[in-house]
Amino acid sequence: MQEVTVRELWTYPVKGCQGVATESLEISKMGIAGDREFVIWEEEKLVDQKDTPRVASIAAGLRREEGVLRLEHAEFGCYDHVIREEGDHRAAGWVLDKFETIDQGDTVADWLSTIIGRPVRLVSPSAPWKINFPIPQMERVHDTAKERFFAASPVSLANQASLDDLNEKLETPVGMDRFRMNVTVEGMDAYQEDHLDALSNDQVELLQVTPAERCVIITTDQKTGERPKNNLMKVLGETRRKPKEDRFGSGLIFGNYMTVGREGTLRVGDKLVVS
Repeated sequence: MQEVTVRELWTYPVKGCQGVATESLEISKMGIAGDREFVIWEEEKLVDQKDTPRVASIAAGLRREEGVLRLEHAEFGCYDHVIREEGDHRAAGWVLDKFETIDQGDTVADWLSTIIGRPVRLVSPSAPWKINFPIPQMERVHDTAKERFFAASPVSLANQASLDDLNEKLETPVGMDRFRMNVTVEGMDAYQEDHLDALSNDQVELLQVTPAERCVIITTDQKTGERPKNNLMKVLGETRRKPKEDRFGSGLIFGNYMTVGREGTLRVGDKLVVS
């Protein structure tokens, strides 16, 4: 029986903004508590690092017991936003998903717009909705409920040995933060995570969905929002590319999308059985 150890756990309160290291995650089938609960919105589209890398220069911390979202920026300081549970509802969509959001108000929108450089809003979900991802690779999550703005699945997972192997090929090594994972484990061979079916213990079970396909976001410095020159995308293209028939995006893979078989608490240092 092979076991891995949980090395790091992260949440990202605002999609695209900086992550928060944590000692434990409360994992449910609809998403991780405190993870991707808010998103920056512009007219009819989500604002993320792909087209707006400056989003990464904003730090976000969630103080749920106080009902406060703290936003920080090196140039513009701190802003404590009192979270709205009620407000103007905005219909929204992302890829094939359709959902309703709660607008978080003008003051936080103005603060974020100053940093982004154009008018944006901050929104949160008003109710759960269904994942609409009708392709074979996403069979385990298609038509399941979600209430977080995660990209493809409730949990993202990476293997430290895989990053170590990748960094040996890069002009400049990168940290795991480039990949914005929720869970990092150690104790597997490099890229063994691509082939597992599940990781589990008595508290939680994570089920493999598919290796995560990567875009230009991984070239973004997760503190400054800049994109320093690196051969990261080139190396993935040469060594970590899905066959054409299996792709739904770039085909460049690192890390894995996981869904939840058993809801529970996952902690740093926990052991998970590989199956």
